[in-house]
Amino acid sequence: MKDAVSKGTTIVGVLKSVEEIMEEVLKDKDFYEESGGEIFAQFNFAKAILKRAKELGLHTAIETTAYTRHEQFVDLIQYVDFIYTDLKHYNSLKHQEVTAVKNATIIKNIHYAFEAGKTIVLRIPVIPEFNNSLDDAKAFSELFDRLDIREVQLLPFHQFGQNKYKLLGRKYDMENVPALHPEDLEDYRQVFLEHHIHCYF
Repeated sequence: MKDAVSKGTTIVGVLKSVEEIMEEVLKDKDFYEESGGEIFAQFNFAKAILKRAKELGLHTAIETTAYTRHEQFVDLIQYVDFIYTDLKHYNSLKHQEVTAVKNATIIKNIHYAFEAGKTIVLRIPVIPEFNNSLDDAKAFSELFDRLDIREVQLLPFHQFGQNKYKLLGRKYDMENVPALHPEDLEDYRQVFLEHHIHCYF
């Protein structure tokens, strides 16, 4: 430290304890619990923010369902470096049963983002009795083969969302469903690996 200072390096910062930092974090606890939302729901403002960030040389990242008009998706992600997105089901009708929308637009947008060379974390939330069978893994893999998608992250089902449903006053249908863990999904993961798709947790 002394050497760095003696060579002209200025160290700037404030020493804080873990408790002091957590006190600041907890000031926004309500926001964390109720946050969420789709960036494309505020397309014009989001685009303006991202465009300005790129003009200033900032790295940009978004999390999105990718459910938006393809033209809007293309327009916005020109200013995006890193994308988090999910694909909940390969079958459009099954996808609609749970999300209320079909998946064709989502798949088209995800495919475009990969083709455009964006850095993407594509995730599959693996949900019991919905998309967690080995047949499901095979169908996902075959879809990714057709789209030339070579990497996917598996998100084992958990109960972290239960409190959000409670806060929203909504019925939580998965209340008694046991959580999944990586070790439960090794055979599922192996299907992707056999298709030469890098699959990780």
